[in-house]
Amino acid sequence: MRTAYLASIAALALFSAACGDTETSSGSGTTTTSSTSPGGSGGAGGAGGGDGGGGAPACDAPFVSKGPWALAIDPTHAKLRWEACATGSDHGVHFAKEGGGAEQTATATETPITLTDTYKAALNPNATPDYAGTYYSQEAALEGLDPGACYTFSLDADPTRKGRFCTARPSGDDLRFLAIGDTNPGLGHTAGVLASVLPEKPEFTLHGGDIEYYDSGLETWASWFPVMQPMLEAGAFFPAIGNHESEKSTELADYALRFFGGAGFDGGETYYRFETAGIHFFSLNTQESIGQGSAQATWLEGKLIEAEQSPGFRFSIVFFHKPLLTCGDTDDNPPARAYLEPLFLAHKVPLILGAHMHGYERFELDNGLTYITTAGGGGLMGDVDKNVARDYCDKRAASAPAFHGVIFDITAGKIEGKVIDESGETIDTFTKDVP
Repeated sequence: MRTAYLASIAALALFSAACGDTETSSGSGTTTTSSTSPGGSGGAGGAGGGDGGGGAPACDAPFVSKGPWALAIDPTHAKLRWEACATGSDHGVHFAKEGGGAEQTATATETPITLTDTYKAALNPNATPDYAGTYYSQEAALEGLDPGACYTFSLDADPTRKGRFCTARPSGDDLRFLAIGDTNPGLGHTAGVLASVLPEKPEFTLHGGDIEYYDSGLETWASWFPVMQPMLEAGAFFPAIGNHESEKSTELADYALRFFGGAGFDGGETYYRFETAGIHFFSLNTQESIGQGSAQATWLEGKLIEAEQSPGFRFSIVFFHKPLLTCGDTDDNPPARAYLEPLFLAHKVPLILGAHMHGYERFELDNGLTYITTAGGGGLMGDVDKNVARDYCDKRAASAPAFHGVIFDITAGKIEGKVIDESGETIDTFTKDVP
């Protein structure tokens, strides 16, 4: 997959050069160190705009530059986040129960961050750069919400910026969510996938990591958000950390964690858990060790036990970026699997979701575990059969080199999955009995 990916990038680079692109590149994206002090009237954070450090355009009203999106839901709380390109913008948000209800308000807390480098999509001059400057992260903490209720919201600064989220459901309730991974909208397939899966109205999205790709040379975080906003508006967002969240030296902290850190509860900075409908979801970070003795594995084992002992517990789902097993063109992880799989079996984890191998796979093991690779969110398609000689590949029940998302429906005693490709076709369905 990596060879084909680089060949594609090289071809795009030749095309770009033929069109007269003379930018100096660092890797696949241009990096410009700002010589302009961010903020004030001359930076990206200045209400009057100006050059913005590295050529940023003026920051004009209503000053909302990214978002909003929801995360960190529980039965009575939720967090809403967005980014503003200027301080002093309206921090208010209005929200109400979906389908009618008294309108409520909340006010966001503002946190500034100064970014010193400008990153451009070297192969896509139409992609808005991630400009150096000062930006203002906004977070509104919503409290006193009703359990198992869905809410709509809009920003006071710009009422067209809106969204939806659902609070955690009581144990036993039905649940629908989306799983997707490796979203690379600059390549042109991600929007089609979202258009096909979002009409199913999932309550939230699990993202298997590789959220955005500087490496493609086709996109930036600034160009990512407009394409992905329909997904962010549809429900709360719970991502895992992938290898592409660290393509630049400060990208993880400056972008991925600034936007989506603290999506759940407990854990470390890059791994966490959350719960709804009696189902506990665990997001792990495969950029760090998840094997025996690691901080994450120790945390996971303790929290799986804690979850199992909690009132209303049904089962747990674990999701992360790099898969434990795959027949495709990426590595698997036999040592981590050897340690984790007994934990999954002992503590009611029937479903494990991975990404990274660009395509779709479903494994049904003899021990009752289901592993799914869902990494068809838009990254260059991989070879899903490159390693079919691996000794577990006879347990692969379905696979496809397809851009896709997976809709999961959880009802009493069952998980049902529907895999939908970018054209709207269903390419796999399955039903699994659960505790």
